[in-house]
Amino acid sequence: MAFFFRRLQVILFITALGACGSSGVDIGPTIADLENLPPLLETAELEPQVNFEVDRQQVIDSYRALVAITAEGGGTGDELRRLADLELESSLDDQIADDDATQQQGKTDALHAIGIYEGYLQKYPEREDNDMILYQLSRAYALEAETEKTAAALERLARDYPNSQYIDEVEFRRGENLFVEHDYSAAEQAYGKVVNNHPDSLFFEKALYKYGWTQFKQSRYREALASYTQLLDINLERNDVKEIGFNPELARADQELLEDVVRVVSLSFSYQDEKYFISQYFNETGKRDYEPLLYLRLGDLYLGKNRIIDGSDLFLAYTKEYPFSPHTPFFHQRAIETFQQAGYTDLVLDEKIAFVNRYDVNGEYWSLQEEATQQAMTKTLVLHMSELATHFHAMARTSKKARDYQVAADWYRRFLKSFPNDPAAPRMNFLLAESLYDSGQFPQAIDEYQKTAYNYPAHKDSAEAGYAALVAFDALFKTTNASEILALRQKRIKSAVRFTTTYPDDPRLSVVELQTAQQFYEWKNYPEAIESAKRLIDNKNVDKPTRQTAWTILSDAQFSTADYAAAESSYLTLLTFLPKQDNKRKAVREQVASSIYKQGELARDAGNHQLAAQNFSRLGAVIPESPKRAVADYDAATAYVQLEDWPAAITQLETFRKNYPKNKKLNDGVTEKLALAYSKNGNQSKAAGEILALSKLPGTAEHKRDLMWRAAELYQEDGQPDRAIAIYKDYVKIYPYPLERSIELRHKIAESYRAKNDTRNLNIWLNEIVKADAAGKSERSARSKYLAANASIELIQPLHRSYKKVKLTVPLKTSLGKKKKLMQQSIDAYSRAMKYQVQEVTTEATFQIAEIYHDFARSLMNSQRPKGLDEEQLEEYELLLEEQAFPFEEKAIEVHLANFKRIPEGAYDEPTKKSLQVLGELMPFRYARVESTEVYVDIQ
Repeated sequence: MAFFFRRLQVILFITALGACGSSGVDIGPTIADLENLPPLLETAELEPQVNFEVDRQQVIDSYRALVAITAEGGGTGDELRRLADLELESSLDDQIADDDATQQQGKTDALHAIGIYEGYLQKYPEREDNDMILYQLSRAYALEAETEKTAAALERLARDYPNSQYIDEVEFRRGENLFVEHDYSAAEQAYGKVVNNHPDSLFFEKALYKYGWTQFKQSRYREALASYTQLLDINLERNDVKEIGFNPELARADQELLEDVVRVVSLSFSYQDEKYFISQYFNETGKRDYEPLLYLRLGDLYLGKNRIIDGSDLFLAYTKEYPFSPHTPFFHQRAIETFQQAGYTDLVLDEKIAFVNRYDVNGEYWSLQEEATQQAMTKTLVLHMSELATHFHAMARTSKKARDYQVAADWYRRFLKSFPNDPAAPRMNFLLAESLYDSGQFPQAIDEYQKTAYNYPAHKDSAEAGYAALVAFDALFKTTNASEILALRQKRIKSAVRFTTTYPDDPRLSVVELQTAQQFYEWKNYPEAIESAKRLIDNKNVDKPTRQTAWTILSDAQFSTADYAAAESSYLTLLTFLPKQDNKRKAVREQVASSIYKQGELARDAGNHQLAAQNFSRLGAVIPESPKRAVADYDAATAYVQLEDWPAAITQLETFRKNYPKNKKLNDGVTEKLALAYSKNGNQSKAAGEILALSKLPGTAEHKRDLMWRAAELYQEDGQPDRAIAIYKDYVKIYPYPLERSIELRHKIAESYRAKNDTRNLNIWLNEIVKADAAGKSERSARSKYLAANASIELIQPLHRSYKKVKLTVPLKTSLGKKKKLMQQSIDAYSRAMKYQVQEVTTEATFQIAEIYHDFARSLMNSQRPKGLDEEQLEEYELLLEEQAFPFEEKAIEVHLANFKRIPEGAYDEPTKKSLQVLGELMPFRYARVESTEVYVDIQ
């Protein structure tokens, strides 16, 4: 099938090439036909009388007949040429037919045509039109995949008929053949003849393309560049190549060819020693409109080879070579993106600054560009300027240096000057104000905050900016001369009014109003706030509501300065101002609780856990309804744990659990602490219970496994093995892996039942050991196999005993079948145990298999004899039994010997020794030769 398709491609190619190689068949009227014409009619009455439809095969047959007639002379040779042409064309059609018979006929026609062409050339070697014969002959050879003959025909045609009308196609085809043969030098000459002598040929561009390839293959990259540049110039004239791409309407094949041209051009440039040879090349050979395309592809080639610096430098080289090209910002941005992807932070920063400086809206480049280019640049300029501004702002916040803040502010101002109507302008204005505030330039910050808040349409920072202006006023108060304070206060109040009227729904509205009345506290000048509050409290003329507010300020300020004992006293006094039904009482009582709790925290942080415990415990007595009570009681228990006062800790923790049963979060900690306290206090059983409870809480599987293990150990230590075994059972069920620990637990469980003589459960857990090891896959170890092997061999015992219980009685056939079946099952079970490759198990299993054979032989000999046998019959019967028993005795000896040979001399284990003993009983001679070691062993 593959051959057929190759032939089909050749046929189609040849058909296309030879479309103008020979004319179609045209059979007109002959002289003989004139006699049958009707009388002449008027011209107007003439109508076609007959339609002649002559198919090609008829014509071929006619020419064959003509050639046969003129074979002995009289022919001109044209009939031969015409017949060959017809057969070749017929072959082309037939060989692409669907049926095999037609294809075969086409092949026959092609071979016949070849024969005629070859004969013609022999008969008429000097004819001027033999170039056409050679051309057709090369087509026929190609059709039959005669590569060498095709090449020879083309070579002859090129040599003998250099001016042939087919010479451009011939040289191209010669070049193709030579290229395939990797004879690039000769191929270059062939393609070169088309390129240099036939500029109007249909094959010119393809020849030029392959001409460049031959030069590239010979590492003559600069000559290849000249060829490909010429080809790109041609396509540029047709508008198929654009400045930075291709005509989107190009056929796929044409686009792929141009893509390949650009790829090879890029490779050729990359192989030059000069770093920026592409710039030098076009400076020497003349500028081209498609240079941006080549710069881009060459840069991408460098990047594809991880030549980051070369790629980015090339992009930047374009910007230097063409400083005012509309593509220049594109290449500059590609360089920046390349640096970003490579993580070259410093280079990214430098180039972003260079980008903004170079393409600034007030610069020369911008003024020379069309509106479309300016619009395309705007997005990138906005991005870079905003990123640079925020970058330098962040740097300033780190360094805290005034000059760094100034750089950030300059970038924000530059953005606002360049793009005042951009959607990002309000945000940039807000950040400008932030940078001024951060640098302590409060008056300028206030101006920019207020501009951001009130000079733009509503945006997400509007209210924030208005509020930030008030904060900036408060900061400015601290640095303003006393003589200017009043005027500054008036400006702040005016700004506050503007804020409240512009943003009536802002949640900070009440805060802004409160800031006006409570300056010191809002400035966090707590000492001044405390002194002011005390003066108000001490002033007997102050009314009760004002005094109440003063106590509020005082207690809050004391709390804010961490004077929690004083704050507790002040809050308790504040409560006396509030009626019992006043809703504020709850909040104030909670502040009392917070003050007490904070005193506990201070004591704990200072390492005074006794005082901490007292304060934490006191909270519940003073403010029993406080939500902090649970945390305080918990922290009191923690303090006792820190003091290692285990009885006190246990009492506190047990009380906590009783009082707060629904507080799951803290109760988890209680469980953990109780486990420790019980353990330290000597109550292992209770400690185990708490640890077991901990194992059921969320956590890593490894941690939960360890907790279960520890709980079981504590029960063991406390003399409660049954509870430990229960945990082990849960453990292996929940955590079957890692196998190393879980199989040991199965072993412990099994041994516990062995100690109780509980055979049923012992066998269950022995079987669990075998199954666990089998399922362990990559986690199986020598230890797991050892346990599984021993369990396996122990599990065989009931089966083995069942086998031994079966006695051979008459009718022998029935009992013999049953015993044989149990014998085989027992042997199979021992054989499986041997697969664990545990030495003592293997030798024991081998010994038992040998004994089974030995027992079977003895059972045969000791089987019940049929009744009614006379002495002669009985003798024959016993001989028959001996014959039946003998192979099993032999097998027993063989297996015992194998068991013996398995262990090196001097390292015999019990099963091996037993095998030796049995061998001594079975063997009819004193010594047995052990072939594997060539040692004679004393059986006795």
